[in-house]
This record gives sequence, structure tokens and C-alpha cells, in this order.
Amino acid sequence: MPDEPKKNVVTVGGGTGTFVVLTALKQVPALRLSAIVSVADDGGSTGRLRDAYGFLPLGDARQALIALSNVDDPAIIRSLFEYRFSKGDVGGHNFGNLFLTALSDILGSDAKAIKAASAILRVNGWVVPVSNTPATLVATLKDGTTLSGEHVIDEHIVGRSPIDSISSVASATPHESVVASDEAKSAIASADLIILGPGDLYASTLANFTVKGLPEAVAASKARLIYIVNLFTRAGQTEGYGAKQHLDEITRYAGRRPDVVLVHAGAIPEEALRRYAAEHEYPVVDDLPKEPRVVRRPFADAVIIEKPNGDKTPRSFIRHSPERIAEAVTALL
Repeated sequence: MPDEPKKNVVTVGGGTGTFVVLTALKQVPALRLSAIVSVADDGGSTGRLRDAYGFLPLGDARQALIALSNVDDPAIIRSLFEYRFSKGDVGGHNFGNLFLTALSDILGSDAKAIKAASAILRVNGWVVPVSNTPATLVATLKDGTTLSGEHVIDEHIVGRSPIDSISSVASATPHESVVASDEAKSAIASADLIILGPGDLYASTLANFTVKGLPEAVAASKARLIYIVNLFTRAGQTEGYGAKQHLDEITRYAGRRPDVVLVHAGAIPEEALRRYAAEHEYPVVDDLPKEPRVVRRPFADAVIIEKPNGDKTPRSFIRHSPERIAEAVTALL
């Protein structure tokens, strides 16, 4: 009998959340993976290189490339691409960002750089920037304040006025909107499953839906839409948000309500709770109704994640388990 055709699975997001999902799913042979990543990252090493060279921000693309790489020693590749220099003019940069920027400069485009990096890393899937235009993420707070830049929105500021809405503009020409790439729209159109989250609700996941054409593509897609709810709230962004408010915001920006929602149910290590509480961040309360679309399982990994030396970016202390995510997604095929 001929093999069954592979299912097209598209992730939309960025950062470590998308990294975990892609790491989980690349082990499933029945899947063909595409990762749509944000072009609004303007903080840290990514932001400095974007300002200097004018290329797309490649931080989220770097994470996706590492997750999907199929080299003989994935651990050393991840360590290499995440290695952050601490001295000299390259201090604060990580190797992966420099590598991708060099490829973009040599080959003349970000698309060619990602394609070349995919070949070098033997990537099992496709990494697709949501737009071909570098974007600036803009948040309007409920008190009327406007925040410009993903790195500003992502700051840990306890008690800041809640976010009322987000949008994006072209970084070079702020009067222009940002339009979804043909590749991103094509990936959505051919998807069987679309996975959103986990990751910063506004700065990572929903940033992609401020790009003109993506919400429309997702709303029109016949694919099942899956949302993985974050484990913890984020100071300055989602303080006090329960799972329902996360889901409502996803529905608001994606243009449709997810067909399946994965929510962690179970204990979280006390050490992780203590570390998050010190940052004024707490487990997302499950206030969703008991309905078939909500899947409740112990999705959190019990391993505490230590931040690499020299990394000043806020990171998760605990993440979703790749194995448990893979099992849940496979059951939905």
C-alpha cells in the first residue's frame, strides 16, 4: 500500500514556545512542518543587527531553524547558535544572529539566507517570515499610552496599564502597513493544522496577526486551529489574565476561535513557582468551560531552565514538554 500523504502543520509564533513545539513535532514522520515567524523582533542582538544592516529580524527564524535542524549532533548546533559573545565589539550578540546576518549580506536577501541556512542545518521543514518587510510592533494601552517596539512592549513592568490593542507598521516607512508574504499565506492555505503559542501573547504570537493578510488567511483556512495556552502570566502584558482572556485575545486577532485549546493541568515545581513569583508572574488560571475543545493534561516539563551566561533577555524558567505536546498534536491528526 502507498504511504499516506503527510499532514501540513504550520506554527505561528516565536521564541522558546515555538522552539518547543517544533522540536516536538519534527520527530513525527507523518508531518510536513512550516514555521511562520515574526518580523517585529527589535530587541537585543537581533535589534542591533537589524538597525545596522536593515535586514529582517532573524531571532525567531534562528530559533525555528535550530528546532528543525536534522544534523548529527543537534545539541552542539543549538549551543553554537545560541552562544552569546561577552567581549569586544560583538559583545551581546549570539552566533546564530551573526551567521544569518552574514548570509543575508552575502546572498543579498533574507529569503536566500534562510534557504541557505536550512540546507546547511539540514532543516526538516520550512521557516517562513510572516512578511518581507521589517516591522515595528505598536501597543496602545488602556490609559492611552503608546508603546513602540517589541522590546519596549516586552519589558517586565509590574502594574503597567493593560494592553488595549496592538498593531504594526513598516520600520523604514512607518506610514505604511506591513503585508503578509506570499510564502506565509501559501503555508496557511495548504495547512491541515495551524498551531498558535505558547509564547508571549502579544509580543510573540499575536504580533504575527498585526500583519495585513495573515488574519484573513487563517480565518479562511479549513485547517484545524490549535492554541496552546501559556503556563504563566507575563508582567506588563498579561497580568491577571486567565486562560479565557488569553483565548479571547487569540480569537480577536486571529479572526476565528481555535478548534482545540491545550491547557496545562497539574502541579508545577515549587522552585519554578518561587522564581516566577519573584518576577510577579503566576500560573495562568484555567477558567475555561468544560467542553470538548479544551484538552487538559499535564503539559508542563518539570525541568528548570537556567539562563545562559551573558543573556540579559527575560526567559522562561519552565516550559511545555515536547513529548507531551507531540502526543497531543498527533492525536488530533
